[in-house]
Amino acid sequence: MRFRLFVFRAIAPKMLMEDKNLVLANLLVAAILTGLIWTIQLVHYPSFRHVGVAHFVEFQHRHMRNILYLVAPLMLIEIFLAVCLQVSVTEKSTILEVTFASGLLFLIWVVTFAISSPIHGQLATQGFDDALISKLVTTNWIRTIAWTFRTVLLTVIMFKVWN
Repeated sequence: MRFRLFVFRAIAPKMLMEDKNLVLANLLVAAILTGLIWTIQLVHYPSFRHVGVAHFVEFQHRHMRNILYLVAPLMLIEIFLAVCLQVSVTEKSTILEVTFASGLLFLIWVVTFAISSPIHGQLATQGFDDALISKLVTTNWIRTIAWTFRTVLLTVIMFKVWN
């Protein structure tokens, strides 16, 4: 217990030392990423089929570069906040929920780097491939659902902590 508090105090900004603010910060970042993943899932990825074969490789490279600038900082902030929350939680009634929320985030990262990123890489080198686009859309549902559940779970935790 002391080690967890020491680590938390060593890495967390002062404004996040209070559990309420830390839970709220986690929720805000998760909600932003949830909105983004739903937009990607329902609008952006399906539109890959309408780019055209001639311009697809250029489009895919531009997509990968530009989405990185948006998603990478948010995902890094989210993992930092999740670790801070995980090591700071002391309420036994909340530990399980926070751990499950962290598990969902772990799943999101695994799917991102083991499935989604390699598919994007294949599309960038091979060009338009309807089967790969379908695989990207289908497997992205894992991240979409996981982020959605994570946001709902963090909302539940927030209400518990704030009441």
